[in-house]
Amino acid sequence: MQKSTFSQVTSRLGLVVLGVALGVLSCVVYWNLTTDTNSNESTQSDSFADSLANEESSSLANPSGSNVEQAETFDSSHIQSDSTTDGDPRSVWTALLNDDKEDIAQLDMFLAVTSAWASQDGLKVIDRVRESLGYSVVANAVVLSVLHQAVKTDPHAAFQSAVSLSSQSRKDALSSIVGLWAQTDPISALEAMNSANLGGSRNELFDSLIDAWSESNPKNLLASLAEVPERLREKAEQQGMFGVARTSPPDAVEFLSELPNDPNDDRRYELAFEIAEHWSRIDAHAALDWVLTIPFPGESRPQRLLLSKVLSSLAREDPNLALQAALNDPMGRFGHGLELFVVSSIAQVDTDQATSMLSRVREGATKAASYRSVGRALADQGNFDRAMDLGLSLSDDQQSNYYCAVFSRWARSDPDSLFKSMDRMPSSHVKAQAAYNLLAKYRNSGVLNDDEVENLQGIVNASEHAITRVATYTDSFVGSQYDREAAILRRELESHGPDGAPIVFEVSEN
Repeated sequence: MQKSTFSQVTSRLGLVVLGVALGVLSCVVYWNLTTDTNSNESTQSDSFADSLANEESSSLANPSGSNVEQAETFDSSHIQSDSTTDGDPRSVWTALLNDDKEDIAQLDMFLAVTSAWASQDGLKVIDRVRESLGYSVVANAVVLSVLHQAVKTDPHAAFQSAVSLSSQSRKDALSSIVGLWAQTDPISALEAMNSANLGGSRNELFDSLIDAWSESNPKNLLASLAEVPERLREKAEQQGMFGVARTSPPDAVEFLSELPNDPNDDRRYELAFEIAEHWSRIDAHAALDWVLTIPFPGESRPQRLLLSKVLSSLAREDPNLALQAALNDPMGRFGHGLELFVVSSIAQVDTDQATSMLSRVREGATKAASYRSVGRALADQGNFDRAMDLGLSLSDDQQSNYYCAVFSRWARSDPDSLFKSMDRMPSSHVKAQAAYNLLAKYRNSGVLNDDEVENLQGIVNASEHAITRVATYTDSFVGSQYDREAAILRRELESHGPDGAPIVFEVSEN
């Protein structure tokens, strides 16, 4: 297709903005399609394609609000009156494909034409959409729209029709239909699936059904376990429990007693963690009361994990209570206190309050790590002078790790100002740490010229103190879901690498 007005707009915005816009469109279309299923207003069914397109496609066609020609609003009478198409949706579709406008700019017309086409030929139009548009953003929006309307009208017929599609379209169509149908009548969807020849996608489709059912009505899923195929009951029961934990956490507490207190079976721990995470968002005070009394016979570790999760949320609502609860908890097996979670959480929203809490943090690794969390937050906000001053209250052996953590953020966000600040560092040791952090990030990047690299390396080499290195880790490194916070904390508290050299950990930027 030739470049249209939309292309001219996007070329000015840049490829990155275009990618973001298309991603947003895809997400918004999917959200509208899936969440609208929960509504029983029949009028929405008739106007879905037009309203979705008018709201989303027009905003993307003119994202900057400039005087750019808008894609014309589609008039359904155009199908009947246009002399070149003779009222045939297939011909209109072909004309849209071959005109000089970008497909995304006329999404409203694609949606309306496909709706009219589907009313004549049913879900077979999906094959034609995939053949001509593949799996583009426009194609996905159109297919989801067709499936959404079909499920609202007659989900059973839509399911049977999807079974007969070509292999290219069949799998994603059935998955979408099952997911949508499960939100309104999961038992009927289950019965249809049990009687259909689903081939190799059978297990995946049943997984989609259980996932959608547990999201939309987990209590109903748990009450209907007898209807679920035996091989899926354990998964369905677990998904239902997790669904209740997300939607009504206090009600999920009773499920804990039904799961074995077995150190080799993580289900009880994972469910408790899910309850703690979601309950703390709804009512952190009630979640705290529960966590402090939850029985894990012979196990202190799970309770501390749950408490750390609750304290992170409670800190935003009641920071003083959260800090006191952390201080009431004995020091852990890694020699740390949970107040680090509180201080770190507060530092993201109020560095002044977080700074004031530091005097109450217990000495040792916990205090050093808490200082680093506040210093990083100050550096992230561009408050480099305050971050510099904060570290001066630490002992000499703690300053290296502190300034390494701060300079790592400073070098990432504003290397030029860090380089220009070298001469006003509070000590030669701190200056050497700043030089190391600049070299660690930019030695071979072209940001520093050869003379600057040589000068910084000389400062590092002349230091009489050990230089703290930066190590990075990713989420996959820190362990299972419910152990993630504890693993990150453990990394934060570690101050030496395997070779004994001082080290601080940062979450990977990638």
